[in-house]
Amino acid sequence: MAAAEIVLRHRAPGPLTEVGPSTSIPLDARAALLQAALQPARVPRDAAHTLARLAVEHVLPPGCPVFSRQETAHSIWLVASGQVALGTAEQGRLAQQTRRVEPGQWLDVASAWLQGPYLEDAWTQSETLLWSFPLEGVKACCREHPSLAEGMMGVLSSRVRELTEGTLGLMLKDAESRCATWLLHHAELRPGREGPGAIVTLRERKRAIASQLAVTPETFSRVLRQLRDKRVIEVAGYTVMILDLPALRRIAGEQERHSMA
Repeated sequence: MAAAEIVLRHRAPGPLTEVGPSTSIPLDARAALLQAALQPARVPRDAAHTLARLAVEHVLPPGCPVFSRQETAHSIWLVASGQVALGTAEQGRLAQQTRRVEPGQWLDVASAWLQGPYLEDAWTQSETLLWSFPLEGVKACCREHPSLAEGMMGVLSSRVRELTEGTLGLMLKDAESRCATWLLHHAELRPGREGPGAIVTLRERKRAIASQLAVTPETFSRVLRQLRDKRVIEVAGYTVMILDLPALRRIAGEQERHSMA
């Protein structure tokens, strides 16, 4: 099969169109990223190669629509590099953001399988490399390689669990608990002189983070100040240093975790 197509597009909202030259992308590199994106299922290399050959690659500039709620979903999408925000677009921009998708994560795996429109609008936040996989081709690959079907089921199950946890969080947790949960989920362990510490790098605007937590930007800033006053965190620019992990976990209402996402 022909090598994946790379498409450089500066596009207005509307149906996806493809223009641009074709180029060769290393098959092993595509297969390796797919294997990681389909974990915890163990997808053999030959199965990952089969799916990788279906990839149509799109390079998009920042602030560019990927797909909209008005479009029927015929493909599933994976972010290869860059960042994409999902939410609700109004007047040519993403007005409300629900989540941010990083490299190696899927944008929307469900809509194409349901043969309906996308549930959210997707916009790039940086120059982004995206892979789209036509659904009919994915179905054929899954029939040929059951491990791919297992991987897709795992991705869908993880997303359902995330949505359920998010719904329960909005129903049962106050603003401070939600903020603490968000910080824990985005924390990175960093060793220090006084033992392991953790930091959170704010890669999004506070307005976008507040939208994900269903609070106002002012409330999000106030909660950060409260956590700082309690000596649970310290804020320096776009970096949040977690000073007291056990306290933050108690505020979030979570059990002790052995690892942090």
